[in-house]
Amino acid sequence: MTRNDKLQEAKRRASEALLALTHVSGVGISGGKLAIYVTEDSPAVRDEVLGIVHEVAPSIEATFVVTGMFEKQ
Repeated sequence: MTRNDKLQEAKRRASEALLALTHVSGVGISGGKLAIYVTEDSPAVRDEVLGIVHEVAPSIEATFVVTGMFEKQ
């Protein structure tokens, strides 16, 4: 399995739980890491997100991107 395949699988497995969190607005892949889009960046939000990511895919790194809430156009 390639690195990209591992990232795609981690995104698929973690997305539902991550998107259920209040401050997570999206999940993607950027720069070889799982990109977590958040509406608020705080130690509590990071800890909650990283707990889910490490449970689902312990070898995958995550990066945080602060955004507003995404809305359908």
